[in-house]
Amino acid sequence: MKNKIIALHGFLGRGSDWDAVRAASKSALDWQCPDLFAPGAPRFTAPEFDRPCWLAGYSFGARLALRWMQEAPDRYLGALLVSANPGNFRTDEERMFRQAADKTWAEKFRRRPWTGVIGEWNAQQVFEADAAVTRDENDFDREKLAVALEEFSVAAQFTDPLRLPSRLIWLAGARDEKFCGLLDDMRHAGFPGTFLRVDDAGHRLLLSAPGAVATALDDLVA
Repeated sequence: MKNKIIALHGFLGRGSDWDAVRAASKSALDWQCPDLFAPGAPRFTAPEFDRPCWLAGYSFGARLALRWMQEAPDRYLGALLVSANPGNFRTDEERMFRQAADKTWAEKFRRRPWTGVIGEWNAQQVFEADAAVTRDENDFDREKLAVALEEFSVAAQFTDPLRLPSRLIWLAGARDEKFCGLLDDMRHAGFPGTFLRVDDAGHRLLLSAPGAVATALDDLVA
């Protein structure tokens, strides 16, 4: 029986964002790639399964994976965490600023014209090394997007490294300075796992470097 992997996309993502990684992977895995923000999708809860599985998560999906692993560490064999922010390395002032910013974004996704909000989102500094993405409004529940920003803000995120499995790979693009800095912070703080950078890539690694992501995943599950 194949091991299952649950692969979680990022904010404004879809399960199909993992397609190129799946195609490049040489591992025999049973993939489950939910559309977290689709109309009618479950509310960010871990699915039921009959034996421990692997996790993979990109950005928002990586933070969700970290939450699931801390809530039930025995349910997971390990995880590939791409462009992940554990939430641990912020001052109180930074947390308050991020929480306010996420509330502002939440209201934009609830009320502003879709095309304009997507344009604003793509213009953020964290994506400056990446190509812009287009998204069809009909694929998303705008209230779920807002709830993700409010209830799953990185401002409220705290990751306990002692509640994580040892088999982890953390991945960031070498041109993503903020998240490469987080890799260094986690390694120095004693987080478990292997910390890797992908050359000539920014934040959106599923789109810009699926082969490198697949290689890291194959190394994890080997």
